[in-house]
Amino acid sequence: METLMAHRGWSGIAPENTLSSIKLALEEPKIHAIEIDIQLTKDGVPIVFHDKILDRTTNGTGALKNKTLAELKALDAGSWFDEQFAGEEIPTLEEVLQLVNGQKPLYIELKQVGDLYLGLELKTIELIRRYGLEDQCSLISFDHKSLQTCMKIAPEISRTLVMMGSPLLLAEQVNEIQATSVSMYAEYIDQLMIDSLVRNGTEIVIWTVDDPAEADRIASYGADVLFTSNRPDQLWTREAAMVQV
Repeated sequence: METLMAHRGWSGIAPENTLSSIKLALEEPKIHAIEIDIQLTKDGVPIVFHDKILDRTTNGTGALKNKTLAELKALDAGSWFDEQFAGEEIPTLEEVLQLVNGQKPLYIELKQVGDLYLGLELKTIELIRRYGLEDQCSLISFDHKSLQTCMKIAPEISRTLVMMGSPLLLAEQVNEIQATSVSMYAEYIDQLMIDSLVRNGTEIVIWTVDDPAEADRIASYGADVLFTSNRPDQLWTREAAMVQV
């Protein structure tokens, strides 16, 4: 069985990591979960944004970490995608939690690198607890020490290791921080890796899958997976075609 997660909200049809992309994902019943990215503003507010630099998806320039919340809120985060989204703001994590409000699982990627964002883990967890969404959120990161910090602060909130490549001792890494799931880059997924995770009882998240043929390849390995996709509609269209055959 496979399920679908919207990558940075439904980023194929709306600007990524905005309230518009998240609302669209919430409204679509075929989308089962939503992924977002979190960084800290200069004044210490968790904000939803992917890149370290503002230039690609806003009319601003420079590093996000050097901007205050007020400076970031003044930017246009929608026009780069389409003029119909002109004036779209970069949302805070709190705004997203208020919007999602437990309607669908939320995977929160901490864009931590070493000590780049001091306090990012604690501030994120405090907001999740404030809204009582511990059971609806999973904290994910490439930085496994960041997830270790999350485990110590909030063992009740699930953790998802993000992996790039074909790691050795995969199950051991998962078990070290008692992760619920692993998010693997699609190109590296093979039968041996899938079998190892299934034996370990680890949930499998795969990113980023927009190509139906790639989804078919991974589905052929026979495990339950959660596909992270910019265009989940392309994957459920494929499922409908399979049913009709």
